[in-house]
Amino acid sequence: MDAKPLTTVNISFQTLRRKPFRTTGLIVLVALLAFTLFGGTVLSKSLEDGMNSLSKRLGADILAVPYGYEADIQSAMLRGEPSTFYFDAGVTEKVAGVEGVEDVSPQLYIATLSAGCCSYPLQLIGFDPETDFVIQPWMLNALDHPLADGEIVIGSSISAKVGQKLIFFNQTFSVTAQLDKTGMGFDTSVFMNLATAKQVARESERLKAHPVAENADLISSVMVKIKNGYDVKDVANSILQAYAKDGVHVVVAKNMISDISGNLRGLTTYIFILAGVLWALAVGVLIIVFSVALNGRKREFSIFRVLGATKSKLVRLILCESCLISIIGTVAGMLAAALVIFPFSTYISALLGLPYLQPSYGTLSAVAGLSLLISFAVGPLASIYAAVKIGRSEIYSTIKEGE
Repeated sequence: MDAKPLTTVNISFQTLRRKPFRTTGLIVLVALLAFTLFGGTVLSKSLEDGMNSLSKRLGADILAVPYGYEADIQSAMLRGEPSTFYFDAGVTEKVAGVEGVEDVSPQLYIATLSAGCCSYPLQLIGFDPETDFVIQPWMLNALDHPLADGEIVIGSSISAKVGQKLIFFNQTFSVTAQLDKTGMGFDTSVFMNLATAKQVARESERLKAHPVAENADLISSVMVKIKNGYDVKDVANSILQAYAKDGVHVVVAKNMISDISGNLRGLTTYIFILAGVLWALAVGVLIIVFSVALNGRKREFSIFRVLGATKSKLVRLILCESCLISIIGTVAGMLAAALVIFPFSTYISALLGLPYLQPSYGTLSAVAGLSLLISFAVGPLASIYAAVKIGRSEIYSTIKEGE
């Protein structure tokens, strides 16, 4: 077998192989940094985009819900968690009569069992297509007819296509439209008109008692849009003052978004503090390791000098070793982050309980490039001291110190 040429890369690679435990430890440290930096940045950006999407296109200014179910409506909207809560449908007309209210639209939430199209429980939501201003703006394809009985609109995370048939509670439904990616619970929800939703509730009685099956005049919430010139909080207070005695409570969309933004800022700060600490730790550890290794390799370097290697050659060897550690660790860490973040985005969103919308490919490429650059820089920066020290040494002193 032909011997490999003594290039800088080959010599550096063989040197790293002679110290497998040290090399593996350094690679793992850099990989951990790259994983945190890339994965954390993608996660933070996805949550930020989800938050922006929610803020721009939620549609409703106020959500009227039964008293005590404020958290449930947020869970259903943000995470798609199956929820069932009801009050009288007459609340819709009552809220519509409050001063400052421009539009109202009722919704009916019906939890379902896990379906064959999905690996997680779905939320079935009935809505009024004629008054709706929350669901239909998200549709990828506008309907050319009113949503009929037996027709459904599916969220973006549901693995079905327009024209396909889905079965819930032994009823077959035709998919007529799909929503754009929202980053909210809508992505894992199925939408139908109110008549169809009530029929589903009656069919579900075979498995479990359902209030809507006994009383068709029930709804879960009322989406409220206020008129221009009115203050949201004032209108919300008016609704409470008029109908709190009837068990009506309100969730102000801006307050909900503000709470989510606060959680997001805290999470983002934590991620970047952790990445900064890991970066400083990685640089510090590598500086120490390269400095200690330099003292133990003086005899090796002296032999290279005797054989004709220049000072710049030795400097390149040290820098090459650090670059190999950095590039292997960085690529491994970023690949590991990608394997965690992208396939399991739906579960991450549900776990965090925050709107999650994956960034565009352009943004992901920019994040990947920046993460690669910052993580890779750890090795070369950490080896500068050792490289400068060996570059300044003379052959005689190097041989003498290495004896």
